[in-house]
Amino acid sequence: MTPHSQLPDLLPAAELNLCLSRAFLAPQAGVTLEEAQGPLLEDLRSLADALPALQTERIDALSRALTALPDTQQLILGYSRLFLTPPAPAPLNLGAYLDGAMMGQSTQSMLALYRRHGLEPDSTFHDLPDHLSLNLQWLAWVYSEAMETREAGTDATPALTDAATMLHDVTLPALAALRGKLVQAGVEDALTRPWRLLVDLTHSQLSHDLARLKPLMTAPTPRAAPAPSQDMSQAALETFEKSEAPRERLTCRRCGETFESDPVLAEMRQRLAAAGVSADHMTVCPRCQGRDAASPSLKPPGAGMKAWQ
Repeated sequence: MTPHSQLPDLLPAAELNLCLSRAFLAPQAGVTLEEAQGPLLEDLRSLADALPALQTERIDALSRALTALPDTQQLILGYSRLFLTPPAPAPLNLGAYLDGAMMGQSTQSMLALYRRHGLEPDSTFHDLPDHLSLNLQWLAWVYSEAMETREAGTDATPALTDAATMLHDVTLPALAALRGKLVQAGVEDALTRPWRLLVDLTHSQLSHDLARLKPLMTAPTPRAAPAPSQDMSQAALETFEKSEAPRERLTCRRCGETFESDPVLAEMRQRLAAAGVSADHMTVCPRCQGRDAASPSLKPPGAGMKAWQ
């Protein structure tokens, strides 16, 4: 049993994870540029005294990057360019970096840890269970669970061990690989800079969390699986390109024109369907994937939502 006096205060980290979780689900959550410039930055500044990743310089850099964007369309376009538009250079599905495929062993391990703490993805969550946003929500839940256990005078070690295992074996190795993909994606521009800064911030804070948790473990945390090499990632892409998944006549959700899915898109849609996940966000024709940033069709759903909380 971990002595209560040795337990770090994880509630600020839990609050930050919830803020970041919403940010990394921006198109689905209807996050606006005004929310990012206002409530998000306010939340980060309010947590800065308790969390070392939130240095003034880092928050100020994020503020400048958000101020450089003229509207929400540009914010979401930057997100889409990095994380969403097929073939996205740096998808937010963590298991893809560890297994070189979707719904692999790493994702199954994540699901086992989710369920151990009584959590299941909400029916309105239209992505795979290894999405960074869901992973951050789970970490926030388990951090809070550990703090509640401490207040109740019972042993928080099981929850802390699960959080450390998730960070060590899954979240941080995948985030390191994701950051590598962002470097490979080319020189950052004004559209993608806020998202790159948020990925770096997330990696920095979660690394600090793991450093605080590891000394509290009763047994060594298992060694993390290595991130896949570039050759493995290329092999995964070649597998998609050779896919025999049935081609579909689709209607582009942006311009309304019909088009035929290519092998990569067909394979991705087939795998998402098999996992019971909506693939509607991938119904975008090749022309619209390169459409000018000023396109009015890029306005995200739910853009009129209220404050970040």
